[in-house]
Amino acid sequence: MLFILLAAMLFLPIVAHAQSGAAIRFVKPADRRNVELGEITVTVEITGVAANENYTWQVLIDGERQGIVNGGTTTNITIPNPSGPHRLKAELYAPDGTILASDEILVLAAPVENHDPIFNRAWFAPLMGVFTITVIGLLILGLRLRPRVST
Repeated sequence: MLFILLAAMLFLPIVAHAQSGAAIRFVKPADRRNVELGEITVTVEITGVAANENYTWQVLIDGERQGIVNGGTTTNITIPNPSGPHRLKAELYAPDGTILASDEILVLAAPVENHDPIFNRAWFAPLMGVFTITVIGLLILGLRLRPRVST
């Protein structure tokens, strides 16, 4: 009888984890989206587990493991060169290290150039003021220097 009780105690936690309905899903970046090379922020949604159960999750980039995240839904990862398609996989782990759930997406990594605006609003207003004052000054000066014709 003691043997059956011990076997049930060992088997019960495994069954509880398997039937927990835990799931992990990528929120950001979305599937088949463009991301920049270098560091990006990954956000996941974890359902079916309580926050106090010490579950961890990890992102894999093309099968290479990144850092493990404890108690959070956001992490930063570095997309490696070369640019092109990369597979991101998120795995949710139970406290004993078994994989409870996973989600996989495909992203397209490319270098992003800095697109600072050509039009600088901070300089526009002062330059237009100087231009306007110059034009008005030239008009006034031109009217004063015109020779007067007497009839």
